[in-house]
Amino acid sequence: MVKKYKNEIIFFYAVSVCALIAAAFVDLRLDIWLNQPENPVAIWFRNTGELPCRLICPLAGATLFYACEKKRQKAAGLFIALGGSAYLGYYIGKYFSADEYKLAFSILWGVIICIALLHVGAYIQIPDKLKKPLCVLAVVGIAVMAVQLLTVEGMKYLWGRVRFRDLIAQGNYDAFTPWYKINGINGNKSFPSGHTAGAGMSFLMMFFPFISEKWAKRSKLCFLIPFVYTSVVAVTRLIMGAHYLSDVAMGGIISFTLVILAIKIYARMQIRLIREV
Repeated sequence: MVKKYKNEIIFFYAVSVCALIAAAFVDLRLDIWLNQPENPVAIWFRNTGELPCRLICPLAGATLFYACEKKRQKAAGLFIALGGSAYLGYYIGKYFSADEYKLAFSILWGVIICIALLHVGAYIQIPDKLKKPLCVLAVVGIAVMAVQLLTVEGMKYLWGRVRFRDLIAQGNYDAFTPWYKINGINGNKSFPSGHTAGAGMSFLMMFFPFISEKWAKRSKLCFLIPFVYTSVVAVTRLIMGAHYLSDVAMGGIISFTLVILAIKIYARMQIRLIREV
């Protein structure tokens, strides 16, 4: 299955490695040149860039609820859909509620989102042959998201890199460190970029050709759309002064690599399912 994306994988890692090499020399200068924290496009993607990651649990939960046959699996799907929708509600709640009411509005929005998803799902007819693959894909998607969040957060704490905007606030660049230097836990969390890694969860689109015959011949599009989206989010993080080139490059690498590994695991699961049938 991974062979289907051989050229895209080579292209992605070539671009990412070149970015990391270049970042060792231009990280700071590039941020100085691009810094426009009031840029409306950058602000928009600051608020919405991580949506691909936040949508995984609501969509995966709804999928499990309708595609699984056992009651316990359906119940687990409903629980995941509710929890994921509440988390998504908290994420978008900043647009609709004051801070003191954010938790209450998050729960309310979560319930509304979950009900809407389950209502829409009721009108979608899932062919029997797709039910097991979709259940497996839902579980894989949740696992990829969880590992991505843990990996990014762990590296942030370990690297302890100061954000560019904090350098600006200090009035000098003395605290800047290159991406390959591990500073240890100190409260700074620039490397890698969580927003870019979250946007990179859109690479899960690369599963579509293996699920639907309609997407079987659109594998290049399934790579291109998330690549462009993740790249746009990455650039806006530099414009905001939140991250450096190396931060966003590593964030993208983490998500893309996890998705590729997930495709390999999914392929093995598919083989087992075929054998069972």
